[in-house]
Amino acid sequence: MAGKSIQQFLATARAAVRSGLKSTATKILLVTGNESADLDSFTSSLLFAYLTDATADCSRDKSIPYDSIIPLVNIPREEVSLRPELHYLLARLKIPESDVICKDEFLSSIDTSKTDKVDVVLVDHNHLLSDLGDLFGNNVVALLDHHADESLYPSAKPRIIAPVGSCTSLVVNYFADYFRISPDEFSVSEEKKDVARLALAPILVDTANLTSKATQEDKDAVATLISVIKSGTAGAVDNQEEYYTALMTAKRSIDSFSLHDIIRKDYKEWLEGNGLRVGISSSVKSLAWTVQKFGSDRLKKDIDMWAKERKLDAFVFMDSFQDPEEGYRRDLLVAVCSEKGNSRVRKFLDAAKTELKLEPFSEKDGVAIQSSEEERLWCWKQKNLKASRKQVAPLIRQFMQE
Repeated sequence: MAGKSIQQFLATARAAVRSGLKSTATKILLVTGNESADLDSFTSSLLFAYLTDATADCSRDKSIPYDSIIPLVNIPREEVSLRPELHYLLARLKIPESDVICKDEFLSSIDTSKTDKVDVVLVDHNHLLSDLGDLFGNNVVALLDHHADESLYPSAKPRIIAPVGSCTSLVVNYFADYFRISPDEFSVSEEKKDVARLALAPILVDTANLTSKATQEDKDAVATLISVIKSGTAGAVDNQEEYYTALMTAKRSIDSFSLHDIIRKDYKEWLEGNGLRVGISSSVKSLAWTVQKFGSDRLKKDIDMWAKERKLDAFVFMDSFQDPEEGYRRDLLVAVCSEKGNSRVRKFLDAAKTELKLEPFSEKDGVAIQSSEEERLWCWKQKNLKASRKQVAPLIRQFMQE
């Protein structure tokens, strides 16, 4: 007998949140990605939650019952509109956007004074931050991640941190038995194929269709998912290249966004033990595009406004994009946002110039903004193309912690 489809599972979880989870008898497994809520965080959380339910094997410990398994998008509902690639994926899989469960909706559904009823699984991060961290920081029972290990939650099981291209690959490989096709199995259900299509999306995006930052784990995961999608199919099949292109086209569709939206769309923030706070925004458009569209004065003003709103001591704006002449490119902008952050940011810059291979913009780059000691803002071309936020964040945090 077939189990729930991923659409049915999410609708059931959403219904549980809508009806309220305040009962002291209700035991909840919350599966959440990080605060950037990108495609990898969304998918790995939904996938882990669904497969935990589908395999009736909660955190590999059948003695722990859960009344509700909730995959959480770690942003408020109002910010879902800033993720066009998520809209595309949901539409392709016929998942109503209203069934996606956002942080503010979950928190309003539970009794926050009874946090012992909520166990947490972290995917795509290994440090639960902000209000979720305040409430459930002691309740993490499992984690799968591909960022720098912050050495937290030693008793989590599983506790898998590996430098793969996409965290979703770790989830796929962890639940490999679910995706395995037996020799006598002619075909798999359309429900399972949809699960494979869901999982495939962020792996393709995060590894540029297996051409960048792809590890063997990513390649194995894609091979597994493709075998499921193609199983028993006669005639036309899903085209991997077309799927990747459609996802990336959707992801880059930010022309109608305000600058404030671009800054907060893919944003992560860290509060260090000494009270200093650093935020990093990532964009899919070049710094030249951003400055040409909004102007350098608007960019500086919005960075200043964002830093004040978030109480930042340092702010980093990164981008990654395809240049028609140079191919894949990265830029880096760094701003000092407080006196406390000033000396630390400058030490970071000294190290970053070599490690990230930073070069000044030339006139042909078309970036109408210049580094300014007076304004304590600097920008460069980043020639170390392998250094994404996963590498830049630990580097600047190292100096912010001093």
